[in-house]
Amino acid sequence: MYNRGNLIYSYMDIKIPSFSTQEVDLHIRTYRSLLKSAGEVRIEQLIDSHIGMKSLLHEKGATDTIDMSAFIYCLLRLPSCMSTVTTVVLGQSYSVFKKNGWGKIIRWKEVSAPGRRRKMYFNGRDTLAVYITSVSDVDDIITLLTAFQIEWNKFHMKLREVKDVALKTKTLLDPEDVQKIQNIWGDEYHKFLTAIKHRTVNVTVKLIEGSYIEYAKATQQWLDHIMFMSKRLNLHKRPVYFISSNLHSITNLLTRTALEKEKELIKFLYETKDATLIGVWEGIERKAYPIHRDHFLYYLAKKYVKIDKDLIDRKRAKERLFGIRHISALHYLDIDAQIIEVSKLSQATLDERLHLTMAGLAKSRSVIINIDYPLGWAAYQVLTEIGQNVDEVRGVYIMGKAATLNGQIGDIMIPNTIFDSHTKNIYVIQNAFSRTDFTPLFNAGSILDQQKTLTAKGTVLQNKKNIEEWYKQGYETIEMEAGPYMNATYEYAFYNRYEEGQFINLTKPPFELGIVHYASDTPYSKAKNLGVRNLSYDGIESTYAISLAILKKIVQRELSFLE
Repeated sequence: MYNRGNLIYSYMDIKIPSFSTQEVDLHIRTYRSLLKSAGEVRIEQLIDSHIGMKSLLHEKGATDTIDMSAFIYCLLRLPSCMSTVTTVVLGQSYSVFKKNGWGKIIRWKEVSAPGRRRKMYFNGRDTLAVYITSVSDVDDIITLLTAFQIEWNKFHMKLREVKDVALKTKTLLDPEDVQKIQNIWGDEYHKFLTAIKHRTVNVTVKLIEGSYIEYAKATQQWLDHIMFMSKRLNLHKRPVYFISSNLHSITNLLTRTALEKEKELIKFLYETKDATLIGVWEGIERKAYPIHRDHFLYYLAKKYVKIDKDLIDRKRAKERLFGIRHISALHYLDIDAQIIEVSKLSQATLDERLHLTMAGLAKSRSVIINIDYPLGWAAYQVLTEIGQNVDEVRGVYIMGKAATLNGQIGDIMIPNTIFDSHTKNIYVIQNAFSRTDFTPLFNAGSILDQQKTLTAKGTVLQNKKNIEEWYKQGYETIEMEAGPYMNATYEYAFYNRYEEGQFINLTKPPFELGIVHYASDTPYSKAKNLGVRNLSYDGIESTYAISLAILKKIVQRELSFLE
């Protein structure tokens, strides 16, 4: 039995995977129930259930051995002030903080972490206030803090009675791990080791309010800010192309200012004495590597822009010419955005591999809203909020990073089936992208199409048993945003809120839908998971190839509307 135009099938007709996630679900229920009933939870209360779920990113959690892979993963995603923090306070917006007696956070120091975008404020002593955008943030923060506390305290036990903490650390850790934490802590390396020696960590997390309404309000305030900052454009009356990606690749491809500075960029490269990147460049010059010259220059420019004001000025001038506006997030979702007037792109010259003539865009009324990709469930909130506040959405294009179970770092993966672990829905889609979109743009790895993607609740909320079971059922890609985006897409197509536990055919959404992932890690390879490596240059080729393909889809679609 099925209904709604043969698009939704009941659980009885199509078997929805019944994945065994008992240990992970127990851990999630433990901290969510404590936060809901008491409003706070001591991380110490969660250690047993955290260890019990046997996270693939925290394999040595139950041992006395310091799990440096897990510890480094946490250090990259938590602010450095965690060395003194005892209380972490979570709230969705400043109004939530203020009405619950935490209005003083507006005077606290804003802090950040290299591997996570979050609005965080530190009182200079022992308290960290964190803005959360969805339940995925709560899951992420709790699991990070738990792994961090476990490994910090193990480290403390190893250092507490030694005199020379730096020397002892060298005997405890591999040289590569020592170098990594030196890079993270910089000049304060010895200070942090001394802090580990002298204190244990015992963090309490307070959730001020966890209601759906407050998350929705924060998302609405985020979009209201974007609308206000671009009020001359009347976004609510314009056709919109929505991109979830990053804030550098699209604008680099539109402005192309880095290509004007090739000599300066290469001079800068050799001054850095980075043997790896110099080797890549020299391989490009010899045509020994399948890497596009332009992409490498865009990558260098991101580093070089810090020391060359002229490059910044040139890029900003081009952005004004092409109608590109950058809008930074305030005290809401920490998701920056770019608004691009499609008509002004008629003056742009895109990569010759796209074979596009842009002049026909001059009469367009459409805009592109490009956002820095959200974490997990926030994707649902963002896309539904946009849909409720603009006149028409003509295209939704999602570029994300994912773990691959059958590919290599940097590969491109194109899904046609998505299982969302939040709702237990399976979505089948007609992806706007196919292998042929990338063959002229990408030669640095494999292009894997017809992929089955699984949206997990968190990076730490996965264990070896889960992943093996997912792979046996044909799921080759694991990520965090596609499922929430599909739940939002469902609400564009049907009259009700997203379903749960259903097989849903989304092959005919009301807009062009394209989803592509690039492989950022391979969970089956312990040397190549997110805990022990950075994406570095590995994902640059795929990032720019996907960005080029997105731009081509938007230009072609808009030109078809204008004909």
